[in-house]
Amino acid sequence: MSVTLGRTRSIGRTEIRRRWRSLRAQPAQLAGMALSVLFLLPVAIGLPVAAYFGGGILAEGSIGAPVDGTRRVAVTIWLAAAAFGGFRGYTMLLDPDCRDGLLTTVSHGQLLAGLLAAEAALFGLPALLVCSAAGALFAVSAGAPLAAPALLVAAALLLSTGFGTGLAVVLLFKNAGVRSRLLARLRTLAFTVLFAAYMGVFLTQSVGAVLDPLYWLFMPTPIGWLGEIVLVAMGIEASTLLAGSAVVVGVTGLAVGTPVLGQLTAWLWYADGIETEHSASSVGAGRLGGLLPGPMAGVVTVDWTRARRAPVSISYALYPLFFLFVPIAETIETGRVGRLLPLALSACGPWITGALFTLNVVGNEGSVLPSTLLAPNPGRALVGGHIAASALVGLPLTGVAVAATGLVSPLSGAAVATLTIGSLLVAATAGPIATGIGALLPRYEAVSVSRSSEAVIPSTFAFGIYSVVIGIVALPLVVGHVSAVAGFLAVPPVAIAAVGIGVSTVVGAVLGAVSTGYAIQRVDRFKFD
Repeated sequence: MSVTLGRTRSIGRTEIRRRWRSLRAQPAQLAGMALSVLFLLPVAIGLPVAAYFGGGILAEGSIGAPVDGTRRVAVTIWLAAAAFGGFRGYTMLLDPDCRDGLLTTVSHGQLLAGLLAAEAALFGLPALLVCSAAGALFAVSAGAPLAAPALLVAAALLLSTGFGTGLAVVLLFKNAGVRSRLLARLRTLAFTVLFAAYMGVFLTQSVGAVLDPLYWLFMPTPIGWLGEIVLVAMGIEASTLLAGSAVVVGVTGLAVGTPVLGQLTAWLWYADGIETEHSASSVGAGRLGGLLPGPMAGVVTVDWTRARRAPVSISYALYPLFFLFVPIAETIETGRVGRLLPLALSACGPWITGALFTLNVVGNEGSVLPSTLLAPNPGRALVGGHIAASALVGLPLTGVAVAATGLVSPLSGAAVATLTIGSLLVAATAGPIATGIGALLPRYEAVSVSRSSEAVIPSTFAFGIYSVVIGIVALPLVVGHVSAVAGFLAVPPVAIAAVGIGVSTVVGAVLGAVSTGYAIQRVDRFKFD
């Protein structure tokens, strides 16, 4: 079945309407989109303004090496387009809604063309307007009318080829993932490593160190040569042959790359895929059987298995890590661990521990909730199992993180010991505190965690209330280990630290007991509407 303009337009319009309806149904995503637009608005205004001043500077000859400068700009645009194309391909573009049904009525090439048309309408048209304004202002400032169409042609080729390259790279990885059981199992680990590397680049301010090799690689290629089109249009000394060759290569690349993208998409969409085999949970339950009652051990094993198979279901528990950004950045900049990092970990560790598996004790059961409620004493087993699942993961990690960072920080040995003990005690109460809040504000239906993933996660209100409560509980512990407080009160630091631990532990234990009791009662008396 050949690709026609009419069907492409129809699929594109339908996809845009579907995305808008989906966006309206998710107020959080709609708000995020509005914030993104507000964030990009200054960029859309700033680029034409920068082009205006850049044209004047080039015309005056103030730049010593204009060829290198324009090539660097061209490579930057291409890399940004490639990154954006890869992001869109992985998150949404290559996983359309009702894909199998659509492929029974149109070809894979037609469907891909329609999806790309929707992308062009949503992102290409605004980019075209910005580039047109930038080209016009650049030409006016430089006094070279031909610079406007030259800049527009160069930008169009850089953006389109860059987007297609990013999409092709993602298609290669996705095709490998649906055919290799090993790669499918290592997918979560790979993205964890990539995310850690991404954060490390920005925290260490090493963006230049990453981009410099890419500039060195791509500037002497047709990607960089496209930047010389503008110089040729302005009459500045540049290679007309290289600029013309870059245009020919870009157009040829689009012509050749389009069927290649179609074939890669066909291999992905028509692939049978693989089924990752998971080992039976009886082994894990047997190991936990010596520590916990059988029903609780079963709940723990199920929680861990769900998290391993679908890590996105507990991604919300990592939000507290953003509060570690400042102390980690400070540590990287100064080359030593300050007092703030272990204190922040003593609060974030319990916060994450309680949020892992205990903040939606009823809603997490999903379709197996009826059978769970038929078991003897379901409340005690279910709530206790979720608490144990969180504690067995969170307590060791919290203790190790606080102790390790504290030992290499300016904190005294006594302060490190008391801070570690206090953080473990608060972490032990975090799970019980979260159970009652989650039982009071359960969530049963799956929600969009990302643009292409859905999962049953705790409600926003439950997470917010829990965050406030656990923050209040951990506050005395943290304040008790601030050296300025002990100096102000003129008391030994160990004494004020002990008071802080005691207050946090007592408050957390009382709230945890009340919250756990409520959660158990809620499960035992649960009734279906």
